[in-house]
Amino acid sequence: MPKHFPQKAYEALSKYFPDLTLNEVRKAAKLAYDEQDKYRKKVIAKGNEIIEKAEKEGKKIMVLAGRPYHIDPEINHGIDKLISSFNVAIVSEDVISPRVEKFNTHVLNQWTYHSRLYAAAKYVTTRKDMELIQLVSFGCGVDAITTDEVREILEKEGKIYTQIKIDEITNLGAVKIRIRSLLAAIDND
Repeated sequence: MPKHFPQKAYEALSKYFPDLTLNEVRKAAKLAYDEQDKYRKKVIAKGNEIIEKAEKEGKKIMVLAGRPYHIDPEINHGIDKLISSFNVAIVSEDVISPRVEKFNTHVLNQWTYHSRLYAAAKYVTTRKDMELIQLVSFGCGVDAITTDEVREILEKEGKIYTQIKIDEITNLGAVKIRIRSLLAAIDND
């Protein structure tokens, strides 16, 4: 559990809830972090199951990497379902990023999401049956930095970098072409 969160949360909440105690916030924070840990373990277990099944069936595995809000079907336009229609397995970066030891990047790596993204890209480079597809919004700001770093990690090891800007999608036709192109390119390897 992050060390300073209970105190900071207590300071913010006690203004609105004067009867709240720091101990109550500590207990609630511990329960919340424990639940988050259980959820992550379930995601990893399910992802490992998907990977194992794909390996047995000889399927390609696509790592669909994006910000946490990209899993919302209203935001991602059903890209996950479209990709799975190509008879490939899909897992998120959350599943494979813990398999990589910390390593140096060319950018300041200070956010948890970015660390998972870079680690997932690094892991994908160790597997012939895996490719990474990065979902981005707008491709500016911090996404511009992560896309450059992910591209470099993948391309340095001969992998293809595939990016889909989900804010530019008006229909899935362009995405379908990108996925077909990726699959054709890796089949020609």
